[in-house]
Amino acid sequence: MTGTPQRRLVVFSGSGISADSGLDTFRTSGGASLWARYDPQVVCNFDCWEKNFPLVHEFYSRRREELGKAEPNAAHILAVDWEKRFGAELITQNVDDLFERAGARYVMHVHGFLPALRCTSCGAQWLIGYRRFSPETDRCPKCGGLDSVKPNVVFFNEPAPRYGEMWRSLGNLTANDVLAVIGTSGMVLPIGQVARRSPATTILSNLQPAESPRDDDFDHAIHGRAAEIAPELDKLVTTLMER
Repeated sequence: MTGTPQRRLVVFSGSGISADSGLDTFRTSGGASLWARYDPQVVCNFDCWEKNFPLVHEFYSRRREELGKAEPNAAHILAVDWEKRFGAELITQNVDDLFERAGARYVMHVHGFLPALRCTSCGAQWLIGYRRFSPETDRCPKCGGLDSVKPNVVFFNEPAPRYGEMWRSLGNLTANDVLAVIGTSGMVLPIGQVARRSPATTILSNLQPAESPRDDDFDHAIHGRAAEIAPELDKLVTTLMER
């Protein structure tokens, strides 16, 4: 059985959905994690990335290598199953490609895409995959620039070009729709406020209750590791979509 054709399912995810795949999260990782070894205000800052060009590319080369060793987990696979069954719209703050590797047809990456590079001079974008950046071979294929080549990830103080598309998708939700929020602290995007004001039926799936986003901003809240609670979450979403 499939959901009512007019009923939309929007899945909004953050780094928590990829944590079970072994990828470090910006706000919770410590110790030997990449985020603990580099200053984000140096390697993720649009205002100074060109000045720190070698260090920026070293950090993102390491992130790509880390991603290349990761695999989609049950939560990614579930979201892709929803895409197939209910036409789910996948919106993610994550820059990894784990949804795509799980078989997703379309993912809205609002903060960029780690396996790609972008030229800030001409706007060209191209895939680099999971390998390290090389100044000798990774000039812009369109204009030949080198100093203008950056990871295709939205840095601090840099415009996020897909925010308009994201806000339209979230703003068009109706009382007939479902919004499932998975694995986000709500610190970058105020998804708790969005859920509280949305006419849609809203679901929060996070590791544990927190101040942001709050459980009471949502109609339903399920806590635990995203990959482990996937069956429970699927049961709830399926019930809501097939009502």
